[in-house]
Amino acid sequence: MEGNLNFKKETMAFIDAIENFFLSDGVGHHLNFLKNWVNPSQNEFDYLPQKHPAKLLGFYEKLVPLFDYSDLIFNRIEADTAFVKAIELDECNLERESVVLDYCPKLLSKGEMKNPKFTFLDIFIFFESDSYKMVYKEWLLAGLENKLDLDWDQYVAAFYQNTMKMLEACWLIHERLVTKNSFKSIDRYYHMAMFESTSPLAFDQELFDDPFKAIEFFFSLDNLAGHKTYLKKWYKMALSEEHRLSDVADYFFLYNQFTKLLNAGYLIATKKLIYQEALSEGLITKDRFITSEMYNKGLCEVNTLPAEHIENPYRFVASFFVPEKIKQLRLGLLEWLYAAFSTGSSIKLMDKEFLFEQYETMLMIMEAFFLMIGNPSLSDDIKDERRYYAE
Repeated sequence: MEGNLNFKKETMAFIDAIENFFLSDGVGHHLNFLKNWVNPSQNEFDYLPQKHPAKLLGFYEKLVPLFDYSDLIFNRIEADTAFVKAIELDECNLERESVVLDYCPKLLSKGEMKNPKFTFLDIFIFFESDSYKMVYKEWLLAGLENKLDLDWDQYVAAFYQNTMKMLEACWLIHERLVTKNSFKSIDRYYHMAMFESTSPLAFDQELFDDPFKAIEFFFSLDNLAGHKTYLKKWYKMALSEEHRLSDVADYFFLYNQFTKLLNAGYLIATKKLIYQEALSEGLITKDRFITSEMYNKGLCEVNTLPAEHIENPYRFVASFFVPEKIKQLRLGLLEWLYAAFSTGSSIKLMDKEFLFEQYETMLMIMEAFFLMIGNPSLSDDIKDERRYYAE
């Protein structure tokens, strides 16, 4: 807490109360404890607070100061601007925090998660801290006597819901100021690791070392026109309820290859890689290559990418291959797979514009990758362009 010495003494007392509250257990445990206390289960479970008077009293004694100090510093004295600023996060850090922390608030709005002060302003609009303390003292006595039988009217529900929100807000303050878990340092591959954890095919070392090999292998299986034909057939079968694909193994293999293309594209975009041709006259390897003649014929199939992305396919890769877009497309392809493998199911009831957008995106991905590895002069042009902008 050395860095927080410029906070007001009332603020420091509030932070100490938060630290004391979460000293032994996390927010999930406390929320469950409160739920079982205020809204006890009909079954006689051993973990009911009423069966543990000492724990119930301890919980109550640590809870009450949170109401006192939060009401004081957010409503009764001049705002501690240094504290308010310290507990606030911007959009980017909030997104990171939602992954880093063990518990993500479920009751707070996005604005309240960005700055928990809004939670405290909200819960004290109609009730003061004394009102909360009086209610919880009544519930404490009822709990100790094991006679808690609350009538869940709006009165009870408001106190309970506000307390749950307060604990989530206090938890965020705890993680941002006390443990500083929200600001854990992250390595350069943080976002890559987060994407990998959602992928059905994890990055293997070979793909990580050289993602272009996955693209080379893809075009060793068939040319651009052939892959487009397969994709069109898959799309049509997914739309049909009456028919299903007979060559299931081929399309499951194709689905896996597309998934690898998505992984490869993500690595290329994230690491800002540029394709290096393996041979001076061929464009892949000695066993699988795209000749200049095949490349020129393939250009006729490049008819979906916008002109600026045909000129520089790396721009398309950089704009598309972000985790959210990849995840959405991958889930769409999985739906195509299920629908195409069975009769009686179809994707035709889904949004038509969205479905065609998925289909069109896959065409553009294949075209962009084909241009990347098929044009031996493109890599030098991209390097020169990047050098120009760097200067």
